[in-house]
Amino acid sequence: MRISQKMILIFSIMMIAAVAVFSNYSIRTNLEGSAEFTRSRFRNMETTMSQSVEQQIAMMDLTLEELLDNSSFMSALNQLVRDDSADSKMATAARNMLQQQLYRSPMVASFYRVTFYDRNGNIVTSRFGKDDDLQSGTEEARKVISALPWLDRVDAAPNRRHLLPPHSDFLSSRRDIRVYGAVRAVVFHDRQLGYLEISSEMRELSAIMDRVDDTSILTQAVFDDGTVLYNTVADETLYPLDLQENELVEYEDREAGIHHSVMRVRNAWLGLNIFLSQDYSVMAARNRSVRWGSFRAALYITVPTLLIIIFVSLGLTRSIRKLTRKVRHVPVDPVLDSETVAALNQTVTSANDAELRELEQVFNNTMLRLHESTENELALREGTLQAQLSALQTQINPHFIYNTLNIISAKSMESGNLDVIEICDQFAQLLRYSTDTRSKTATMAEEIENVHNYLLLSKARYEDNLEFSINIPENLSSIIVPKLTLQPLVENAMTHGFDGRNVKRCLQINGQVEAGQLILEIRDNGNGFSPETLEKLQEQLRQIEAGQLTVEEVGGHIGLANTCLRLYYYSHGSMHVSIRNDNGAVVRLTMPC
Repeated sequence: MRISQKMILIFSIMMIAAVAVFSNYSIRTNLEGSAEFTRSRFRNMETTMSQSVEQQIAMMDLTLEELLDNSSFMSALNQLVRDDSADSKMATAARNMLQQQLYRSPMVASFYRVTFYDRNGNIVTSRFGKDDDLQSGTEEARKVISALPWLDRVDAAPNRRHLLPPHSDFLSSRRDIRVYGAVRAVVFHDRQLGYLEISSEMRELSAIMDRVDDTSILTQAVFDDGTVLYNTVADETLYPLDLQENELVEYEDREAGIHHSVMRVRNAWLGLNIFLSQDYSVMAARNRSVRWGSFRAALYITVPTLLIIIFVSLGLTRSIRKLTRKVRHVPVDPVLDSETVAALNQTVTSANDAELRELEQVFNNTMLRLHESTENELALREGTLQAQLSALQTQINPHFIYNTLNIISAKSMESGNLDVIEICDQFAQLLRYSTDTRSKTATMAEEIENVHNYLLLSKARYEDNLEFSINIPENLSSIIVPKLTLQPLVENAMTHGFDGRNVKRCLQINGQVEAGQLILEIRDNGNGFSPETLEKLQEQLRQIEAGQLTVEEVGGHIGLANTCLRLYYYSHGSMHVSIRNDNGAVVRLTMPC
């Protein structure tokens, strides 16, 4: 098997294993996160519902306590119940007193109806609607009230409040009005007078229980004794009261055709269990979406990575293949002894590495053939050594300038002349940058640093007669430009811009980006261009951009037109130079970022 095939196979297995592990971890993390999000969401909604119901019941308790602690209200009730006169004047007066007490209570107004009734059919209510058809004291009222299912339970525990499940308002002819509430026995001087009930409409309870953020979420509220307070699940379907509390569990009832994810929260004060549930298919669909999303992500990673592995593996072994072909034609004749010749007749590479084995065999054959040319090789080596010595001697000369600058700096340091040290350092940096031929491009930051060194050297010459500023934003520092783009333009301004005038020289270098174009301006306060020179230069720039001007026609010196020609051809026509006079000469260079 070739090395490239081995690399592709090994890297592919490693990549697939890594993607599989990552995908499995991602799926597990996402599923756990989704389940935890659902648990937190259900728990928050159930807590809000429980607190709202608890607040409603607490208000009912406060209202019951307020009325039962009201001596005037209790005396009027006692008078209403115990009046056995023929004209019932005392009962009528008591009824009026009770109505006033109910109307005056601001807490009573918070509920749909507050009603006192007894088994004899006496009724006093805070709400008289046009639909109320049950008259106080009638035989019909006595029968309806006596048939109420919760009276025996209240009689068994008269000193505490009893919660009433949803039921129809028995005082109204409209049986579609559903209410729920609380009832308590009215005891006055150890004598039970009747019952005091506080009712709220079911729509208020529905507003609390339907406070969910998803229409697929179902709500069920059940008391500890199995009495249903609210239910949006299928009719007569109740979740077990022993479901684990505050945990999202899977509940399935095959007979009822129910498969839900359910969470139970219990309000201990009310003895109320609130269930939030959702069809398990919703969560299953969410889980499938998570798994499919992770699979797609793994696929998007795997396919491009396999292609990259193939190209990289072939690229890494390309050099070996090229080297194999090259060694076959190497014209080298080394001197070999008998021991080396014997070693060349043997192979040490594994037969499984076909390319390396072939390379070794080619190399062995080549070396054996070249063994015959020993004399010529010795002569060639001698000539080569002499040539290398001469080349080494010529390489020493360029370092002479840097060594000399180092000597000057050292001498200046001994005498404490820091200015000379700084000038030598700036000149060395300028020289290194200008003579470095390893790259034809540079960053804007490197160009600015080179121009800055040039201007500092000029500042050492002109001192206070030279001022310069470089205003190029830092975000342009990484833009790539041709090497020595700015320095020739600045040098041209310093050399020709002032024409020997003894004036204070001011030079500005500004840079900015407009519409995706980098704009550089070199501005001086010199004489500017003469009309003839300006016209000639502008004509040369037009010819350069039209491709009608060559290096020979411009001239070999480093001038403005030559610099523009170099930049134009380097950028394939994307860099443009313009010149004008504006209190001195202005050279404007435009290039794409």
